[in-house]
Amino acid sequence: MNKRRKKLLLCSVLFVIVGLIFVSGASAGKPGYEPAYVNGQTVIINAIDVPNHAPLQAQADFYEVVYPIGWQALGLDPPQCNPCDHEGNGVDFTDFHDHILDSMPSEPGHGEFSPLWHVFLVVPAYSFLTGGNPANDAAVTTAYASHLPTTSEAAVDDLLDSTLPGGAPVAIEIDTDFYFLCAVVNQHAWKH
Repeated sequence: MNKRRKKLLLCSVLFVIVGLIFVSGASAGKPGYEPAYVNGQTVIINAIDVPNHAPLQAQADFYEVVYPIGWQALGLDPPQCNPCDHEGNGVDFTDFHDHILDSMPSEPGHGEFSPLWHVFLVVPAYSFLTGGNPANDAAVTTAYASHLPTTSEAAVDDLLDSTLPGGAPVAIEIDTDFYFLCAVVNQHAWKH
């Protein structure tokens, strides 16, 4: 894929995703509770939105790995969010995803908060966003699905490094410019 086409694909994906990204700003509401993976282990986290600026050294990585379109027909187990409409804009394919943290934010059940978590969206590198190539998109779906579920940052990196035989990317990482505070909580807290 030439540089111009890659740039066009990335710009198109960013344009589409901008409408799907979280609303910025501080939140005084109740924290949300969701499952997430940390180094292959499923945990329950809570999240409190914070303003969208922070120095890099104060951030940890949080990935939302979106499942490919048609994931059900591929025989994949459901993602952690099946669906989670975080943006409140109606269910679309990005609402079927897993959460992956790069490290454990606190001792489970203690509710201690860690540094800010910086959210990155990982999506299939579909060409339909830039004019379309059904054969490419089918190959992306199959290659992308072979990496799911991604249950650690290393697995996310592996997915992002994967390419099709011709060198085209299988996945794209998008910086959402969204941050939140996060703690691992016990299973009982999640149910309330």
